[in-house]
Amino acid sequence: MSFIKHIGMAVLALLIFSNFIETLCCSFFIFSYFCKKKRGMKEKVIYLLLILLILASCAGNRKYDDLMQQADSIMNADDDSAKVAIRMLDGVKSQLSEFTKKQRMRYELLRHKAMNKACITFTSDSVMKEVVDYYDHHGSANERMLANYVLGCVYRDIHEVPLALEYYNKATEQADTTAADCDYGTLYRVYSQMGFLFSKQYLPYQLLDAFGKAEKYAYLAKDTLNAIINYQNKGDAYDYLGKKDSVVVINLRSANMFMRIGDNYNAAIALGCNYSYYIEKQDTVNAKKAFEAYFSTGYEGNLEYEDSKAYVLYQKGTYYMFTGQLDSACYILQQSLKFCKSFSNKAATTKALAHYYAKVNQPSLAMKYALQSSEYNDSSLMEARKNQLQQMQAMYDYGRNQEIARMAEQKAKRSTQMNYMIVFACVILFLFLSYIYRKQLALKKKRIAVSKLLYEDSLLKLKRLQDEKAKLVAENDNKLFQVIMEKENTIDKLKAEISDIQDKYSLTFVSNVELTLMDSSICKKIKFIELHPKKSMCEEDWKELANTIENAIPNFIPVLKNRLNDKDYQICLLIRLGFSTSLIARLLGLSDAAISKRRKTMLKKLCGKVGKPKEFDEYVLQIQ
Repeated sequence: MSFIKHIGMAVLALLIFSNFIETLCCSFFIFSYFCKKKRGMKEKVIYLLLILLILASCAGNRKYDDLMQQADSIMNADDDSAKVAIRMLDGVKSQLSEFTKKQRMRYELLRHKAMNKACITFTSDSVMKEVVDYYDHHGSANERMLANYVLGCVYRDIHEVPLALEYYNKATEQADTTAADCDYGTLYRVYSQMGFLFSKQYLPYQLLDAFGKAEKYAYLAKDTLNAIINYQNKGDAYDYLGKKDSVVVINLRSANMFMRIGDNYNAAIALGCNYSYYIEKQDTVNAKKAFEAYFSTGYEGNLEYEDSKAYVLYQKGTYYMFTGQLDSACYILQQSLKFCKSFSNKAATTKALAHYYAKVNQPSLAMKYALQSSEYNDSSLMEARKNQLQQMQAMYDYGRNQEIARMAEQKAKRSTQMNYMIVFACVILFLFLSYIYRKQLALKKKRIAVSKLLYEDSLLKLKRLQDEKAKLVAENDNKLFQVIMEKENTIDKLKAEISDIQDKYSLTFVSNVELTLMDSSICKKIKFIELHPKKSMCEEDWKELANTIENAIPNFIPVLKNRLNDKDYQICLLIRLGFSTSLIARLLGLSDAAISKRRKTMLKKLCGKVGKPKEFDEYVLQIQ
């Protein structure tokens, strides 16, 4: 680790020094060129400074390219090297503003690649989506494949399995296996990751295909170790299919291949994987060989996961049970049960303990652990089925191929022009309908304005005649009886005229109260606030609103004010003026839902019934 770190720092220093020397040489030759020309000294100095600035800029950009190239080379050694590469890239993170877009995209691609190799969990897809979009339009086949692969790994980490498989599949589609420089190393990793996802989905046939291709391309990448590992991973598919004999054969072949390349550690683990099978078959000889091979490695499971350690202890316990070492078996199995977290591990361990207590003639304990094993097994099956259903529901169709994709692309291209035409037609239609609507709205407003003038004029005439009638009646002059009757007839005609105006123009004006409220200064101010979201009502505005409505409608005080809190009463005041729920919510600093809830509550409190907010509005509007 320390050696690799020092190498990385040395390489970085060498790059900086080489760029400096190159810049000095270029500057010397250019300066010599300008000195040969018949130019003034001042002019020569200015030219030299400009050229040095240009060369420095170019050298800086090249410095970043060289640094990224070196980081890419370093990270391929191992996981620790990937962490060194991340530190190298982070060293120039503050200079990203100096990068070109091409450099910045390459920087982000390499950093995410290094994070993936260093097993750092991704939490967001925002950066890699931009990177993939860039390389889909500008990158080489290898760059497009790598970008889609890394984005697939991002979705793998954030548990978006369908999207992970989609981008892994896109990565394979980008690979040009006919090219001499095809990046088989990335390609086999893509298929290997797909295989692991299919394994989690319990899809054996897709698993076999993915790991088979991973094995093939790992050999082409001259990575024999990972080729063998991917071959051994195919055993999971046969395990899901119930073909235990095939699993044993694959493990034995894998062990032989590991030994041929001198990897005795993985060879021993491959042999040990057959241990459970031999135990089940009561094959004492091979079970002992597998057990000794497996545990000779000193492997105790992944210590970061308690279930992994529990499973290794379970394997030891069952072996001791199988060989008659009952006391050791009981102790080891009890230790395993302490570390078990998953239902499947608990079910297996309690089942083994039930067998132990049956062997030592303790039926009560045997029954206890047998019942526990049954409960854990049921829970494990239910959990597995639930997860499988959820995962399968979200799965994309892995069986799509390139031909279908090409046909879909062609179909999309043919329909693009039609889509543009439809959108254009919709825009034209929208503009036309908007124009018609505005014209009709203006005409309607004009008619309403005229009708309001006629209505107001008729109201004035009516009031004047009513006053004259009252005066004549007060005089009680029989001689004027005929005049009074004429006035009555005129009043009746005016009432009919007002009714005709209301019917003709669909007016809902019923009294002078409505006109008073609509023409009030506070009503006009609230309408102004409605058009200016940044404006709000002050305390004086609320007082003016209450006084205006209470003066026009005195019944508001006993019916509502004396029975409600201030906030609810303010809602009623705004409802009486006909303002929308959204505006009421904004003026009171509440949500639309809160306003609706308060209206329903007031309906129940004041009217004694459960109903919709609209019913409460109708109740408020009818108060005169």
